[in-house]
Amino acid sequence: MYRRIAAVLFPVALVAIIGLGFWGYQENQDKNSLLIKSENQYQRAFHDLNFHMDKLQDELGKALALNTRRQLSTCMTNVWRLSYSAQNDIGQLPLTLIPFDKTEDFLTNVGNFTYRVGVRDLDREPLTEKEYKTLRTLYKRANTVQHDLQKVQNQVLTKHLRWMDVEMAMASEDKKMDNSIIDGFKQVDKLSEGLDEIDWGPTMNNAKAAQRNRYTKLKGKMATPEDAKEKVADILDLSETKGMDVVKNRKGDYETYSVRAKRGNRESHFDLTTTGNYVVWMMNDRTVKKRKLKLEEAQAKGIEFLDQLGYPQMEATAYDDVGNTASFTFMRKQDKALIYPETLVVKVAMDNGEVLGYQAENYVFNFKEKRNTKPTISEADARKNVNPRLKVKESRLAVILNDDGQETLCYEFMGNLGKSPYRVFINAQNGEEEKVEKIKEADQNRL
Repeated sequence: MYRRIAAVLFPVALVAIIGLGFWGYQENQDKNSLLIKSENQYQRAFHDLNFHMDKLQDELGKALALNTRRQLSTCMTNVWRLSYSAQNDIGQLPLTLIPFDKTEDFLTNVGNFTYRVGVRDLDREPLTEKEYKTLRTLYKRANTVQHDLQKVQNQVLTKHLRWMDVEMAMASEDKKMDNSIIDGFKQVDKLSEGLDEIDWGPTMNNAKAAQRNRYTKLKGKMATPEDAKEKVADILDLSETKGMDVVKNRKGDYETYSVRAKRGNRESHFDLTTTGNYVVWMMNDRTVKKRKLKLEEAQAKGIEFLDQLGYPQMEATAYDDVGNTASFTFMRKQDKALIYPETLVVKVAMDNGEVLGYQAENYVFNFKEKRNTKPTISEADARKNVNPRLKVKESRLAVILNDDGQETLCYEFMGNLGKSPYRVFINAQNGEEEKVEKIKEADQNRL
């Protein structure tokens, strides 16, 4: 009897073992294939970064030698394009744990500076001596950065280094691993630290000053760590602040209290300003397994949360529906005008309407109780300055930040150019075209 059972089970077990072996082999192959694909993408992005930085340096050097204003304008536009291409390359590299923000700021400022020079009428406003000096400084700085990037590139090629090992080395702090890439990028970022020494010109300097001033204009008394904990307890509907941890941080030009609140096996994280005790960021993430709410119900939960924080007159302008959560973008509305600088995002769970995330830095620091929202020209007159090829479907008043970082009242016209959606902002005071944007897919979703 046992022989019969064994005779039946043995082939079945053999088939199962072979099947498991094949499945494990296939899984391993798929994993290796994914790793190879990721590594190839990282290598391509890194070598593209070197290529774009090399070209950027060449164009800056060329700008110093040019004598015709038409050629200079083209050259500046090329530098602007290359600086943003380099930023895009950096964004594709696994540099999350490596400090590289100084280099990214450098590229952003190079792009902004050269864009402003490139788009203006250089016959009427030629390059000043200060701007020429700035170009020389940028060329020298770009030359130094590129030189060190080439060193990293040579080490990657000669030592056959893998980018997949970079995050592993940073996370494990393994001293035995070859950290040439990490050390090289740290050195490159260190070379970009002297940005404050560069004179970017009055327009960019004024924009930077305005950015810093918005932090100093925040209203409210200085909060204590206990005030921050009590605010978090109120939001989470907790009766006490026991078990909460508070750390004081500096985020750029302003200070925050970072609060961690434990509730059973869950944690919630908050950032609150030390001035005024305003919540600028929150993460209360968890797995949302089922979808029970409609989008309208989830949006209503988001509005309830904003009412709890004391933020009235908010209008949902877009939503992003992903998995079992929905993220809603809100803007404050004054009279009939949408205030673009006062934007925030609320992430809502679609099972019970719990708010899982919140980002409101722009709203908190750009808030003004009252603005001038009365246009000088009519909507009909403004529409005359919109490209006639744009099929306008919707229009409204809006306050935006222009290229100089200044608040500007505009008429916003939304429509299609061919199959692509665009929004055009026409200055409501003088009729000039302030800005044209292609509308992202997520921003097209509205209830």
